[in-house]
Amino acid sequence: MIKYQGISTLEVLEEAKNYNNWIAHEIKKHVIYPALEVGAGTGNLSKYFLSNAILYISDADKDLVQHLKKRFKENKKVYFKELDITKRPSKTLISYFSSIYAINVLEHIKDDEKALRNMHSLLKDNGNLLLLVPAKKAAYTKLDKELGHYRRYEKNELIEKLKNTGFKIEKIYFFNIVGLISWTIRDKVKRKKSIHLKPYHIRIFDSIVPFLRFLESFIKVPVGISLIVIAKKMK
Repeated sequence: MIKYQGISTLEVLEEAKNYNNWIAHEIKKHVIYPALEVGAGTGNLSKYFLSNAILYISDADKDLVQHLKKRFKENKKVYFKELDITKRPSKTLISYFSSIYAINVLEHIKDDEKALRNMHSLLKDNGNLLLLVPAKKAAYTKLDKELGHYRRYEKNELIEKLKNTGFKIEKIYFFNIVGLISWTIRDKVKRKKSIHLKPYHIRIFDSIVPFLRFLESFIKVPVGISLIVIAKKMK
């Protein structure tokens, strides 16, 4: 049985096709293969990164890894790895990857700097680290806690942690301002009711994503529900 406590949310988010595509687009344009996905979950986003090149898809939950193997069994250049990024990596993978990406993963890890150091060791010199993490500490809600989030990040905090673990920031920016507003408002009005995301919540939001994506393609938003980071491994 899959142990990850947010599995029901991942299943609901599978239907956010416009949103998943938007996230994947922001990350994939910086990916160089061979690449590693850390914390793939059910593979909602993994499918966007399939290529005629080597991709490792990993998760710390062995049952999720089995699910991923079944889901992507037809892809011959995809490898599957049970990987706890807070533990010492296999020597065979040290300095192997040109890119590592982790989408909504770092917030689930208590010792996030240890995880970042291990990612650093898995990258080649000048390899890319690509992250999407939840933003703004003030927006931390009961749903964050239920999903197993230790934190939401401030921009300067994330920059400092990346510098401390051997990375140079190429770009960092907020993503999805409307998502942050709706996340905060929803917490206020749902305080005494079910906190979990429902399929209709996702359908409503996903219907406006094309407009948001267009808007944020040329407007730099001052805040957002997430931070996206493109960083390089320093030699």
